Amino acid sequence: MASTTLTKGAITLYQNGNTQQSAIVKVLDIRLCDASTTTATNVERYRLSITDGQDTFNACLLKPELNKLIKEKRLRVNSIVKLENVAHDLTSTGKSFLVILDLTILEQTSMTTTNNTASNSNIIPIEMITPYLNGTWKIRARCFTKSAIRPHPVCDFDFVDASGEIRMVAFRDECDRFHPIIEVDKIYEISGVRVKAVDKRWNNLRHNYELILSPISVVRLINDETINGSIPDIHYDIVSLRDISKHSNESFIDVIGIVDTCSGSIPFINRTSNKDSVRREVTLVDEDTSISITLWDEQAKDFNEELAENKTVVAFHRIRVAIFNNKYSLSGHKNMIMKINPNIRQAKHLRIWYDAGGSTINSQAITNCVTKEDSWKTIQQIEKEQLGRQGRPDYVMVKATCMHIADDRVVYTSCPKTDCFRKVNKLSSGLYHCDKCREDFNECNWSYMLRAELVDSTGTIWVSFFRQQAEELMGNIPATNFAQAKENGDEVLMQSYLNKNTFREKNFRLRINEETFNDVTLIKISCVSMSDVDFSEYGHRLIHILRKEF
Repeated sequence: MASTTLTKGAITLYQNGNTQQSAIVKVLDIRLCDASTTTATNVERYRLSITDGQDTFNACLLKPELNKLIKEKRLRVNSIVKLENVAHDLTSTGKSFLVILDLTILEQTSMTTTNNTASNSNIIPIEMITPYLNGTWKIRARCFTKSAIRPHPVCDFDFVDASGEIRMVAFRDECDRFHPIIEVDKIYEISGVRVKAVDKRWNNLRHNYELILSPISVVRLINDETINGSIPDIHYDIVSLRDISKHSNESFIDVIGIVDTCSGSIPFINRTSNKDSVRREVTLVDEDTSISITLWDEQAKDFNEELAENKTVVAFHRIRVAIFNNKYSLSGHKNMIMKINPNIRQAKHLRIWYDAGGSTINSQAITNCVTKEDSWKTIQQIEKEQLGRQGRPDYVMVKATCMHIADDRVVYTSCPKTDCFRKVNKLSSGLYHCDKCREDFNECNWSYMLRAELVDSTGTIWVSFFRQQAEELMGNIPATNFAQAKENGDEVLMQSYLNKNTFREKNFRLRINEETFNDVTLIKISCVSMSDVDFSEYGHRLIHILRKEF
């Protein structure tokens, strides 16, 4: 059937009271009016939303005699109709509405009309989408994920073309209309959508914008083998396993590798929800290194252990980077996508490498898990390079000497629970109260919390030490001993404790981070670990630096 042209500007004329001429419009929505708004005779009334291709109007009441068109399913959403007779009126509050007295149904359309000869006119790549696009445009893309309908209601779809990926969101009426229609792995042409800036708290795709479906949006299914072959299943931005350490904690990346090992499902209690959960540990390897991946709940249950037995190539899209104890790993989440033997260049390369002898690679290389490499810095470099000021902590190694330990705050009363180190307050009853545990205790523990001045040949810094690291700095003197000396007022003994381990050179691993409190931003430096200086290793490191410089 030939395309029918809508009468642009007709809705404006109707709203101004000019209802003499007929107009061709498209029906966007049909709703049964609430019982409270029906007539006294309890006759059903339907409200229509229409568009003339330029404007949209949502307050159109259908004459009751025309209800049979809806019940017989001749008049439905996306119908093209000719309005033969229309009346315009105002509500008691002054709002405009139309009464459709007569209409002719011209054409039935579907939001997923199959188009085997899709036109390439006005199609733009996803990567070029911005709010500043002019004119009529559309995208042609494949849906690769589709969310469930959430409260309010709202749902979203992720689309990909050869240039990139973008999220499309549907609210309320559009959610009800489009969620049953759009299917994963199908290709659609989409037009009539709004563009808005993305909120990275809820959308971890790499695009800076997302699409919002509206009443005038059109989504058409494309069945064309040529087009199907030109649009990828997923747009990968593969990061090699050895380069994962270049990415920050909680970031999302794409990786690919051979599944080397796989644990069984491991049950545990989720501390947040206090519900039974499961996890599974998977080891992924490539030519350079290996990394551990943790899958959770349904992803852990659905993972096929035969993938490890068959050494299968698997790609993970939008997997989360995790850092724990200075070691990198990857973690699954609900928006992660796993593809087995994806049809991409990296997968073919890995398969050839492994089959050609990659399975017998040096065991040291294959078990060398990715770790976060700490840079060796001087104290001067910490300040000069503005470390810790990039919105994330920096970890560095420093060879320095502890010159002085401040005696103003060395120990504090802490919670006696083994997993809690919060400060406790002594009550008038003699009990100790922990705000975190919300419990009272008959006794408390003593814990270290001190500041020490570290110095090297380039400068000095003050560093905070807590618990185990502080006790080690104090020469392994228990915090209880220092507390007793303090309570007894034994200044000589306290100073002997403070001076026992000073003027000794150590390797300190430091955490440097920017913290804001009461609108005041300060750089906090704390010690994560410390060790004796291995002068042989230190000499080799100096030689390596000299060779690299010269």
